[in-house]
Amino acid sequence: MPQTPAGPSWSDIAEWYDELISAGSGAHDTAVSCLLRLLPTLAGESVLDVACGQGHATRAVAAAGAARVVGVDSSAAMIERARRHEDDRGEIFYVLDDAEHLRSFEPASFDGVTCQLALMDIADLDAALAAVHRVLKRGGWFVFVIGHPCFLVPDASPARTPGGRPGVTITGYFQERFWRSTNPNGVRRAGNHHRMLSTYLNALSGAGFTLEAAEEPLPSALLLERQPLYGEVPIFFAGRARR
Repeated sequence: MPQTPAGPSWSDIAEWYDELISAGSGAHDTAVSCLLRLLPTLAGESVLDVACGQGHATRAVAAAGAARVVGVDSSAAMIERARRHEDDRGEIFYVLDDAEHLRSFEPASFDGVTCQLALMDIADLDAALAAVHRVLKRGGWFVFVIGHPCFLVPDASPARTPGGRPGVTITGYFQERFWRSTNPNGVRRAGNHHRMLSTYLNALSGAGFTLEAAEEPLPSALLLERQPLYGEVPIFFAGRARR
C-alpha cells in the first residue's frame, strides 16, 4: 500500500470528534439508525464493534439489547474518550487493538460484529475483513456502514439542477486512493480510502461472507436540515453479511 500523506491522525482529532458527536451530528445519527435497523435480534448476543472511535455505535448496540459489547480501536485517545462515556453497567468493554488483526480476540469469539463509518478508514480492507471473519462464530453476522463510495468521492463538487435542487458532480470514481479533505474542521481531514462499491462487495465475498441485506438510508431530520443534498443522494451504504 502506498504511504499515506502526512496529516492529522484520529488520535489528533479525538477531542474534537467526541465533542462533534456529543453535540449532535445528523450524519452520525443517520448512520447509527441505519446500523440498528440491519441488526438481527441481539438478546444474549456477544458483539464486537470494530474501529469504535468514541463509542457512539458501541453504546447504541448495547442499548439495543446485546448481552456484551466490546469496542475496539487502534487510537488510544479514542478509547480513552469512549471509556469516559461509560458507567458501571458492565456490558460494555473497550480494547486497544488494530482492526486489521484483532489479535486480542480468539477465533469464534463473537456472535456478531459491527463496524460503523470505519472500513473506509482502514488501509488493508482484505485483512480487516479476514480478521472479522476469524473472530465470528460460524453463522455469525457482520453489519457495516460506510460513506457511500459513489457520492463521497474525493473530487465530488456540489451542484444545482436548473430547478434549484441540490446535487453533486462526480469525477475520479474509478481512481481508488487515499485522500484527505482540505476542510480544516471536517472529519475526513484525518483521511480515508476511496474505493469503488464493487471493491467492497467483492472483498466481502472474498473473505467468505454472504450479503443478506443492504440499505442506502434517508437522512435524519438534522442531517437533511444541515445538508439538503442527502435528501437527493445517499450519504451512506450499509449491509448485513453472514459468515
